Amino acid sequence: MIHEEKLVGRNNMISSKQGDVDYSEEVETLVTIFKKQHRPWRNKVRKKAAKEAKRKLKKENGNEYTISSSDVQIMRKKRRSRVKRINSNGSTENGAMNRQEINDREGIGSSLFRYINEQLYTMSGAKAMELFRKDPQAFKLYHKGYQKQANKWPFNPVRIIIQWIKSLKHNGLVIADLGCGNATIADALSHIATVHSFDLVAVNDRVVACDMSMVPLCNESVDIVIFCLSLMGTNLNEYLIEANRILKKGGFLKIAEIASRFISLKRFIHAVAKMGFAITGKMMKDGGYFVILEFMKTGKVVQKRPIGLILKPCLYKKRAEKEVLCKNDMVEVNIYFIKREIIADSSYLKNICELTVSASEPRL
Repeated sequence: MIHEEKLVGRNNMISSKQGDVDYSEEVETLVTIFKKQHRPWRNKVRKKAAKEAKRKLKKENGNEYTISSSDVQIMRKKRRSRVKRINSNGSTENGAMNRQEINDREGIGSSLFRYINEQLYTMSGAKAMELFRKDPQAFKLYHKGYQKQANKWPFNPVRIIIQWIKSLKHNGLVIADLGCGNATIADALSHIATVHSFDLVAVNDRVVACDMSMVPLCNESVDIVIFCLSLMGTNLNEYLIEANRILKKGGFLKIAEIASRFISLKRFIHAVAKMGFAITGKMMKDGGYFVILEFMKTGKVVQKRPIGLILKPCLYKKRAEKEVLCKNDMVEVNIYFIKREIIADSSYLKNICELTVSASEPRL
């Protein structure tokens, strides 16, 4: 037999229809739950009940249901709250998917940067230049990844070099920036010095594309030669021989590198000294992460391949031997789209499947 019973707990009153089952034993538990949760679901229940009532009314009368003024107000409130969520979160659920897609793209881009960067450390400058000449898109990916990484550094050695040149207070200096990237030094000092910017690919009008072992400058025509995080190839000795050739006697050689690349900093300095240079300054920055060395040209190269002229390549630990397959179908589709868009015409990066891509944990 069905009857109605009211369960009362202090300020809470619940109406329910029940059969022969007795719910009196659960009153205290229900009241405790309602007190803790403050009935956050009640609006949802009310809306659901209202929808059910509308359906029943429409079914019984066979007429369209007329929206009341209270329903209109509820709809307006829902619309306003949805707009607020969009403004606060930056997007709707579709926007969240777009953010996920962006994160996946960044993860792929980071993996590509690591792969290209590792190749540059393990090949000669001539091969690297040939690589980028055949595949300019690879350099764009590398350059974009490098800029993203540099923006995260608390300290950028190129800024220290710019400040040092300004402190010389000598206008008319001729500077050769070898491995210049986007020619930051030329942008900062073009009003007080003549800056020749060289790199494997010319990213703007200030940069001249060349192999750093064959710089298109005359003998002893430069006051300062700069290698800022650009001693990457396997033929370091050829770069320094070329620096000695274009540098005036008494001119300065600036080398900025990551400290972990030096097997022995003392031996490296001694090796550079055998190539016609004398150490005049050493600086450790960012808690010893970067090393900035200053040399002065004293004469011609004595040894072309001195012992100790070694810099370790920056190699990255592989997270897998092949591409990680994503469990999320959406992520998997996005990865395929990125491959098709960025790497379809890339002859150098066709072995992308050997990359260690992890869309769930993008790193740089």
